[in-house]
Amino acid sequence: MKKIKILLLFFCLLLYLPVLGEKTEGNRLEEIIGHREEDVVWVYNQEGRYIFGTALAVSPGDRYIDEDNMEYEIIEVKGDRAVCKEKGKVDLLAELETDLTLQIPLAAEGNRVVALYHTHNDESYLPGPVNIDGVGEIHEVGDALKNALESKGITVFWSDNMHLPHDGAAYERSRATVAELVQKEPDLIFDIHRDAIPRKEEYQQEVNGELISQIRLVVGRQNPNHKVNDQFAKRLKAIADELYPGLIKGIFYGRGSYNQHVAPHSLLLEFGTHVTTKEQAIASARLFAEPVSRLLAANKDGGAGEKAERGSIFSSISWILGISAIGIILFLFINEGSITGVGKRVKEFFKRELK
Repeated sequence: MKKIKILLLFFCLLLYLPVLGEKTEGNRLEEIIGHREEDVVWVYNQEGRYIFGTALAVSPGDRYIDEDNMEYEIIEVKGDRAVCKEKGKVDLLAELETDLTLQIPLAAEGNRVVALYHTHNDESYLPGPVNIDGVGEIHEVGDALKNALESKGITVFWSDNMHLPHDGAAYERSRATVAELVQKEPDLIFDIHRDAIPRKEEYQQEVNGELISQIRLVVGRQNPNHKVNDQFAKRLKAIADELYPGLIKGIFYGRGSYNQHVAPHSLLLEFGTHVTTKEQAIASARLFAEPVSRLLAANKDGGAGEKAERGSIFSSISWILGISAIGIILFLFINEGSITGVGKRVKEFFKRELK
């Protein structure tokens, strides 16, 4: 019996190790500072053709949907070079039961709310310093987006909370800001950044007759809201592609959470890179407000986003309850020594609680 109990305890440990391991790995990745030129990783396909660059941490299993909706998956990372495999073209709306032409408010009374904040407050653009010890030019981009959204009747809560220094703990510090913003009950939450790849041609694009810096959407893979945020990002890109082709550079799915586990419908946005200009980023922010407005207007009650959110929450709860139930049964078996004893304890519990 002693050996059986030891084996059962070992089995319980195995059940929980994946959870502990995932948390540890996620924390390690978020300690990688990101959005500095020294963090850049260049991604090539298996034939050696250049695909994209990013100043975020890159891991095997990360995915990227480019401007033309071609999807790639990272299969190897060595230093500042990564290799990806092509997965094929993505239909952004294939999984969504929605009609972009519908104009039904997201909120019950038509009140649309967006929250904005900056994890890396110091991010700026050439020709000045690319990082400022204090409020960087990225705040001006946030202010421009705030004003553009408000001009479309959207309520905006823009936090200028500081999370300096720009280090591996910045996301941990900004988590408190996200928690504050969640109390405002926003429909969408955006963490506003800029990339740090030293190639301005990768982000510069003429859109709507104006030279702007493209926007990359970033989704964290390691959080329970991943499915919701995935569909959110795809819908947003689909609408932007209709309105302003070329405005959205792509969608990067990175391993980590980027604080998107705190609330669904959260994205990290990269407005250009440090070698594009602040003015180009502001121009793209002003254009970006229209796709956001259309998304909020088209998201009818009971639509795909809500269904995906319910599914994500149900999946997480079911998984936790399942693991907990197994743990309770094993605990009772270890203490009672038999299945009969477990059954007896369960019956006694329900008799007592249902009196």
